[in-house]
Amino acid sequence: MVKFLVLALFYGDHPELALRCGTTLRGLWNTGRIDLRIGLNEVSARTRAVLDELLPGVDAITADPQVYKYPMMRRLVAGYRGDATHMMWFDDDSCLQPGVDPGQWLQAVTRRTATVTGSLGSLYTQRLTALQRDWILRQPWATGRPLPDDLLFNTGGWKVVPLDLMRRFDFPPADMRHAGGDLALGGLLQQQGLVPEQFRVGLAINADAQLRESAAARRGVTEPAGGEGWKLWGPGT
Repeated sequence: MVKFLVLALFYGDHPELALRCGTTLRGLWNTGRIDLRIGLNEVSARTRAVLDELLPGVDAITADPQVYKYPMMRRLVAGYRGDATHMMWFDDDSCLQPGVDPGQWLQAVTRRTATVTGSLGSLYTQRLTALQRDWILRQPWATGRPLPDDLLFNTGGWKVVPLDLMRRFDFPPADMRHAGGDLALGGLLQQQGLVPEQFRVGLAINADAQLRESAAARRGVTEPAGGEGWKLWGPGT
């Protein structure tokens, strides 16, 4: 049986995104069929007020100053003691499309997840740099399987990943900060002979005000040119 631990990360002074994403989370929470935890990275009083109203008493981890995306994901997963089988992740600029019924949508993604061994989300490909290829093949989960030129992965703004897989391979890596987690997961799956699959029905993922996918403004941090994240993954990942 599939059960989701729904995790969401909120950042900064963006109450409009907190309202949009928080409303989605409230709808899913109201089904009584998920567990929910949220991460709050340097959220403002305005953002916190929106979330307190929509999600009163929800299990939350607060970080000020922020700890960035993947350290927060690690904390949220590590602190969970429930019986969920899969993580469902929302960036705060991802949400359900207007008019989508949360209960019916949850049934649809549950059915789809039951057939998937890798990850689920919106599919993208990226040409791997030499540094990225080397990084993947140096990871403890690498098997030496030949890497393709273009790696298939689910973009990081919304995805479903088996919790057992995350725990078995200690994913995301402890030294990963903000960029590159989606491509890194694609590399892990490829090395393990697993496949990221497509599911974006009813979703607006990393969406701008017009709900266009992958069109939201980048926020939180842009890793500097001299930083490890930039060298491995580059901007926009």
